[in-house]
Amino acid sequence: MRVLYLTDNSSGHNRRLLEKLSSFGHQVWFLDITKDKLPEHFLPRGVHWVQPARRFRQDADPSLFKEFLPELRYWLKELDPDLVHAGPVQSCAYVAALSNFHPLVVMSWGSDLLLHVDCDAEWRRATETALLGADGLFCDCDTVRAAAQRFVVFPDSRIALFPYGIERDSFTPWGPLPPRERLALEPGTICFICTRSWEPLYDMDVLLEAFRRAYTKNNLLRLISLANGSTADRVRNFIAHHRLGQVVLTPGPVERDELPNWFRAASGYISCAKSDGTSISLLEAMAVGLPVVVTDIPSNREWVTEGENGWLASAGAPEEFAEKLLHIANLNHEQREAISKRNQRVVANRADWDKNFPLLLRLYECLADLFVKR
Repeated sequence: MRVLYLTDNSSGHNRRLLEKLSSFGHQVWFLDITKDKLPEHFLPRGVHWVQPARRFRQDADPSLFKEFLPELRYWLKELDPDLVHAGPVQSCAYVAALSNFHPLVVMSWGSDLLLHVDCDAEWRRATETALLGADGLFCDCDTVRAAAQRFVVFPDSRIALFPYGIERDSFTPWGPLPPRERLALEPGTICFICTRSWEPLYDMDVLLEAFRRAYTKNNLLRLISLANGSTADRVRNFIAHHRLGQVVLTPGPVERDELPNWFRAASGYISCAKSDGTSISLLEAMAVGLPVVVTDIPSNREWVTEGENGWLASAGAPEEFAEKLLHIANLNHEQREAISKRNQRVVANRADWDKNFPLLLRLYECLADLFVKR
């Protein structure tokens, strides 16, 4: 099948999807409307790059993406795809729907339907247009599906629902740790890890304040934040102001193949994100067997049961997150082992990337057959 994959980022998540599509023999063209240059070694073998003549900011208003319509129509005529796979909803899926191309698979990135849809009337109209123009939906959790179905009720045969998931045996409790020179942890410390980026959505202010409060009650606590982002100045100023430089480690982002090592160095995982679909970093932490504390939102409740495999705290409430951090710090060996086994089992049963990916291929085939018959 010839697939045009239209998106607004060149993330690792997109690369994993492209790699899988190519491995199943599909001809794939990748079009990122925000870039005139891709990261080195980004494109998997067999995937072709479409370089846009005009580029747009990722956070641009939906009305601006309408200006890409003439160019998109040119590429649709030039490439003659059998299917277009497009997302996020209010940018790439929106302009794809305006093109009237079919079949169209709309891919939600979670926050587009859980957060951005309510920005204003323009974002809501773009959401409705994209979903009404879609022939199928790809999303990563029931929460996002329910949000989409406020606009359009897709039959089950036209939905591919699964988390981006974990490659088998990639994130495990056993294996190497980070290099000693990068992991300056004293014996006996209890380390929490967060791999969310330093962007407003992930509420680093709340996370740092929660850690500070917990640390005042247990000075063995440590925090690793493997990230950077637009709020970097605030993050670093908070750490300096509260003299946490020796207990909050900020080595920066690491390559994906190094991530399991860093998770293994931790005793727990924390995320204070205001909104999420199925968080890949949450699944990675669970696959390594870590107890987790995450925001009490519907998508997280699909994976975390309070007191069984992790804990939930209200968005924007550092005092609640601090309390849950201390709870994890006080777990005994038997409790940790029980949680570790539960989380590994949940990920193995529900978030196996190789096992779940054929659901997307079946959606493609369903839509291709449908439109051939028409």
